[in-house]
Amino acid sequence: MYLLFELNSLKNSLKAKLILIFILMIITTFIIETLNLSYIQLPQLYSMEKHSDQKDLERIRIAFQSVSNELEVINYDNAVWTETYDYINNRNENYTKDNFVIDAFKSIGLNGIYIYDIKGNKVWGQAWNKKTWTPMTFTAFDLPSSFVKENLLMSQKVAKKSNNKPVTHSGYAFLNNKLILFSATSVFKANLTGKSNGTMIFWRFVDKEVLTKLQQRSGIKFNIEVINSVLEGSLIKNELLKNEVSIRSEKGEIAGYYPLIANTGAIKFNYQAPKRQFDIDWFNQSTIIMSLLFSITLLMVTLFVHYMVIRPILKAERFVRNVIKNNDHTVRLDSSRNDELGNLFNLIDRLLDDVASQEQELISHNLRLQKISRTDGLTNIANRRAFDIHMQTLLETSLHGMEVSILICDVDYFKKYNDYYGHAKGDNALRLIAESLQKNLHLETDFVARYGGEEFIVVLKNTNEKQALSVANNLLKSIRALGIEHQESDVLDVVTISIGLYNFSMANQKNYEPLFEIADQALYSAKDAGRNQVCSFKSNH
Repeated sequence: MYLLFELNSLKNSLKAKLILIFILMIITTFIIETLNLSYIQLPQLYSMEKHSDQKDLERIRIAFQSVSNELEVINYDNAVWTETYDYINNRNENYTKDNFVIDAFKSIGLNGIYIYDIKGNKVWGQAWNKKTWTPMTFTAFDLPSSFVKENLLMSQKVAKKSNNKPVTHSGYAFLNNKLILFSATSVFKANLTGKSNGTMIFWRFVDKEVLTKLQQRSGIKFNIEVINSVLEGSLIKNELLKNEVSIRSEKGEIAGYYPLIANTGAIKFNYQAPKRQFDIDWFNQSTIIMSLLFSITLLMVTLFVHYMVIRPILKAERFVRNVIKNNDHTVRLDSSRNDELGNLFNLIDRLLDDVASQEQELISHNLRLQKISRTDGLTNIANRRAFDIHMQTLLETSLHGMEVSILICDVDYFKKYNDYYGHAKGDNALRLIAESLQKNLHLETDFVARYGGEEFIVVLKNTNEKQALSVANNLLKSIRALGIEHQESDVLDVVTISIGLYNFSMANQKNYEPLFEIADQALYSAKDAGRNQVCSFKSNH
């Protein structure tokens, strides 16, 4: 009887109920924590890890593309060049002797340069062993195979498809059992007139130097190997289609692929993944401790957490969502709390400050890059790209009847100047000429650019032919007044320029290339007439 009384009392006591609730809470908490870790936290962590690893892979691919683009720009500048175009037609040996000395290969880091005519026949080629800098043969380009002709060289068919505009093929290929980086561009005159008459190829082996550059640009140290068989190519495709939780191997390695030219295979790159930042074992010390602490404190701190933690966090969450929704980085939480949440809210404010600052820096950086891309590196005035943009803008925005004059200025006997005085003084002369042109123009309305080599171009808005001739003669005098010694000139003992002028109305103008060509014809007239003068297309002064 006494034992039954004690059991009944225990059953109805608050203490027993609290103990029972506590035990149930511990069990419930442990189950919830386990399920949360297994089905929510770990998948999210794996997803974040996978996303980060994929971004690293993309950075490596971008590095491959960046190095390829870098070679492409150099190749394009040499292929779309009147001297290259003329060389294919007349085989003037001075072209290769002057432009493709061994120092040119060293400075760019090339193994070889090859020039072919439009039929795919080799016109000229030179390859170097970069370890010893001795000549070498490279059969794939010395005796181009059908693969090289079909995928790298520019045929009449390719030129026709491109509407007789320069075409560049660049990337990576596996030739002669070697992985190479190449860029092949159809050869055109500098002013893009006429048709392509061949192809110029720049190439180099993908050696330790290239690999180091790729690693530096991606910020990841990785290894590469070539996969170029059809069977292995299919394996690559299957690998890319996998939808696994993690892309890391059991050894903690990550692999990716970059395609070779014409999908003939790929470059496989792999690297050791960074250490995983979370524990994948669900039954770990952290889980147990969190379950116990949560169970112990649940009843005591529910309201406290709700008012002191949950509500402020929800408020901050709504704040962040509004920032994301409205893309407004100027608002702030301005929390007055001095605890951890206050620090967190202050950090959010600081993060928003950084984001706003970085946005401004990005805008400023993009403007600087835009300016650099439109500025000639030698003379610090506008370059050919800036001229193209200026003329296109002029065509699109100018008044219908506005008169415009184009002046093409060419330094007389500049090649003789370079040969006699050296390229350093030649560069300095170009800088002085550019500075003088700028000083003698109204930069608010006039435009001056270095078009290429020793050629400059001036665009005068709201200027008739008589006014343009006056400006041109003033420019002639200003250049002579510089007094730059030129003993090799057939005109004077100082540097002079010749100017071709064309004045036109903006009415019904849709393309500026023909206008440029007319001014160029006037320039040739000025040269034929003895140089150191200006010739107008209309009046032939």
